[in-house]
Amino acid sequence: MKDPGLGSKYRPGEKRLVNPDGSFNIHKLGTPSNLRDTYQWLVKLSWSRFLALTFVIIFGLNLLFALAYVAIGVEQLQGNRPGTFWHNLGEAFFFSFQTFTTVGYGHIAPFGKVANFIAVLELYVGLMVMAIITGLLYGRFAKPSLRLLFSKNAVIAPYKNGKALMFRTVNLRKSDLLEVYASVSLTMHAKDHGEEKRKYYRLKLEIDRIEFFPGTWTLVHPIDDDSPLSRINLDNIAEEELEIIIQLKAFDDTFSQHVHARYSYLGSEILVDHEFAPASYVDEQGNLIIEVQKIHATQPVNK
Repeated sequence: MKDPGLGSKYRPGEKRLVNPDGSFNIHKLGTPSNLRDTYQWLVKLSWSRFLALTFVIIFGLNLLFALAYVAIGVEQLQGNRPGTFWHNLGEAFFFSFQTFTTVGYGHIAPFGKVANFIAVLELYVGLMVMAIITGLLYGRFAKPSLRLLFSKNAVIAPYKNGKALMFRTVNLRKSDLLEVYASVSLTMHAKDHGEEKRKYYRLKLEIDRIEFFPGTWTLVHPIDDDSPLSRINLDNIAEEELEIIIQLKAFDDTFSQHVHARYSYLGSEILVDHEFAPASYVDEQGNLIIEVQKIHATQPVNK
């Protein structure tokens, strides 16, 4: 198999190529900054970090404007009762927040050209910031994504007259996935003319395409004579510097777009002579019930 785009050079001490969250373990230095890159970064940012960042930005801007009102004199804010510095800062902050969000309760109002100029500037900044955050929120919700849960471990279990590499996944979203295609490759390092190189191999799956994906899917790679895994000692696979990279592509019926997901397993994450425990059952009404958290459950093979 040709290099899929991850590079053929091997450097001792390198981590996995694909992180558990599906991102590539590649960091770029010296790339020029671009506004569109910032937008993409904000859309891809985790929800917890995104909400924390927006809170810091809004809180920080309002604090700066509150300090500006205090600096010009809180007597230019009608309805405010001057007091200590912290009292004045608090009143100015609340007025700033009301102006920033265009709520404007009317308890305090600017008086004088300087105060009105700062209020107008804040209103302009507030409209811009809130519009940007609203657009980012829409972009985050509208962005199609494939949310799959992969088993924490892959297993090598008896299969037909031999063995097979298996792992399973489940769709965590309620959207319907159609025409799901899986591609699995193996990367190992070997010496080529005295130089450490990455070698890539395609792992053939018993079934690499399904029309519907309503439940779980166990992907199976038979370890036959043509499999690159047949040329290594499976009992010591945890010590092998290998990585199995999975790429899944599906059509999301909700967004009417194709979506992708990636995952990988290191040799230490592959359990030999284990099999997956059942993760589903049929209830009294005849419904198939999938226990999502049991997708990780494995058990030793009875020999």
